[in-house]
Amino acid sequence: MQFSYDKRILTGWLAAAVTVAAFAKTFVPFYLIGSTAIFVGASALGATLAAVSWRRLRDDATHIPGVLLVLALLYGVAVANFLAFSLANVPITHLAGILIFHALFLLFGFAAARATRMVLKVLLAGALAYVLIIVQYTVRFGDMMRDFHIHDVFGVGNPTMYNTFHQNIGLGLGLGLLAAFGLASNRLRWAIVGAALPILLFFLFHVAARTALVALGGSLLFLAFAACWVQSKRAASLAIVAAIVAVAIASALLFRYGMQDRAVDPIAPDAISRTIRELQDSDPQFRMQIWSRTLHHIVTEPQLLPFGRGIGMFPVNEGFGPPDWFLRPAEGSRHYPHNIYLDILYESGLAGLLPFIFLTLFPLIASLRRWRSLSAAEQSVLSIYVFVLLSAQLSGAFARSNIEMFFIALAIGIIAVQRADEGGTASRPAPA
Repeated sequence: MQFSYDKRILTGWLAAAVTVAAFAKTFVPFYLIGSTAIFVGASALGATLAAVSWRRLRDDATHIPGVLLVLALLYGVAVANFLAFSLANVPITHLAGILIFHALFLLFGFAAARATRMVLKVLLAGALAYVLIIVQYTVRFGDMMRDFHIHDVFGVGNPTMYNTFHQNIGLGLGLGLLAAFGLASNRLRWAIVGAALPILLFFLFHVAARTALVALGGSLLFLAFAACWVQSKRAASLAIVAAIVAVAIASALLFRYGMQDRAVDPIAPDAISRTIRELQDSDPQFRMQIWSRTLHHIVTEPQLLPFGRGIGMFPVNEGFGPPDWFLRPAEGSRHYPHNIYLDILYESGLAGLLPFIFLTLFPLIASLRRWRSLSAAEQSVLSIYVFVLLSAQLSGAFARSNIEMFFIALAIGIIAVQRADEGGTASRPAPA
C-alpha cells in the first residue's frame, strides 16, 4: 500500500513539474521572477522524475507502436530535409533546438498522462493568477484596455512586450476554464458554463484575444460533438457538417462585409474591429497577407510540394534571415507562416505534413471510440488539446511548437493508458 501511494505521489509531482515547464516561457507572471530559471528548474525536476518512472513509460509506449513509427518518420524527414535543403543557409543549432525541445516536451506530455487531474490543477492555478492580477489592476487603475490599447497590467515596463500579452492572457484563461470544467462535478460544470463562460468570452472579445476566442469555441464544440457521438454517430456527423457550413458562411460574410466596411473605428481594440482593419490593410506582416503569400508560393511551385524548401527557410526566403533555436532567438525566429500545417507544408512538403497530420488527428479519433470510458479530467485534457491545436492554426510554428508537442503527447498518452487498461497489462493508479 505504501509503495502504491508513493507511486501516485511521484506521478502527481511529475505531472505538475512538466506542466509548469511547458508553460514557463508563456506564463507572463514568470517574466517578473525569471521565466528561464523556472523553465530550467521545472524541466530538470520533470526529467529526473521521468527517469525514475522509465519502466512505466516504456510499458505505456508499447501500446502505441504505430505512433512511435510515425514520430520517427516525422523527425527523420526533418533531419534529412534540413541537411539536404537548409544547411547552407540556416545554423544547425536551429535543427538541434527543434530535436532537443520537441523530444523533451513529447516525453513530458506522455509522462503526465497518468495524472491528468494534476495537469488541470496547474492550469487552473495559472488562470486564477491571471484573474487576481487583472482584477487587482482594474480596481486600482481602471480598464486595462482604456485608451484603445492594452496597458502594463503586469508591470513589465516594456511596451513592445506587454502590447502582445493579450494572447498570453487569452491562452491562460481559456485553458483555465477548460481545466475547471474537467475538475468539477456534473452540477458544477453547468454552473461554470452558465456563469464563467459568458464573462470570459466577453473579456476575450474586449482584449482582442482572437486566437483564444476561436480556440475556446472549437474546444467546447468538440466536447459537445463527443457527447453527441456516443449517443448517435449519425446525428453527430450531421451536426459537424452543419457546423462546418455555418463557420464557412460566417467567415465568407465577415470577409465580404469587412472588406467593404468603411465605418469601422480606426482605433477600436475589440476583436471584430481589429480583424476588419487587418482585412483591409495590405501590411505584409498581417496574418491574411502571410497566409495568402505562403499559399501562393506553395501553389505556384508544385515541384517543391513533395519535400518543401527546407526547415527554417521561410524567414530566409522572406528576407529576414535565418532562425535559431529556442533559447537564442534571432530575427528570423519571429517570422513564420502563423499556421503550423502551412509551416510544415512550406518547409517540409508532404513528406513532413502527412505524418504530422496523422499524429495530430490520431488521439482525437481514438478518443471518440473510448469516450465513455474516459474520466472527466481526461475528456477535459482532450478538449484542451483541441484548444491548443486550433491555436496553432492561427499562430503556430513547427519549430516553436513546444506546448503543442506537450499536448499531442499528453493526448496520445491518454490513449496508451486506455489501451493498457483494456489489455489488463498495467495497473492504473488513482488520479493525482
